[in-house]
Amino acid sequence: MITARDMMSKRVVTIELDVPASDIAKLMDKNKVSSVVVTKDNKPHGIISERDMLSKVVALNKRPAEIKTTELMSSPLVVVSPLTPAEEVAEKMILNKLRRIVVSDGKQALGIITVTDFVKHLHEMLSSSENYNKDLYKDMMEDWEYWVS
Repeated sequence: MITARDMMSKRVVTIELDVPASDIAKLMDKNKVSSVVVTKDNKPHGIISERDMLSKVVALNKRPAEIKTTELMSSPLVVVSPLTPAEEVAEKMILNKLRRIVVSDGKQALGIITVTDFVKHLHEMLSSSENYNKDLYKDMMEDWEYWVS
């Protein structure tokens, strides 16, 4: 059985609350990541993606130095444990229309699973189980326009 731990990227970039968007963009660029996990007391609290930066800063013509983390982040954060089965991860991503999901042990972010990470493991998941949830993956593929936009 494939779990969240098998699919996740272990490289998670985190920031604390009240960081300006300009610093977030620099951090994302420096680390070559498309999202950062926002922490509060070192625990995962929210997430900010490139799309958040575009839709909440650039598209609204706001000054990046004046927009803070709390205005940008998606919260509450949907998380899974490292032992969450891949099918449950897919279900949460579909139901919540998420492109990224954080893997956490309840104390800290251990990893992140993106749609790309999930697709990399899709063939292995489908071929390793005779009783895979066909409807779940069918729904995911039918919603491909959402995932690639």
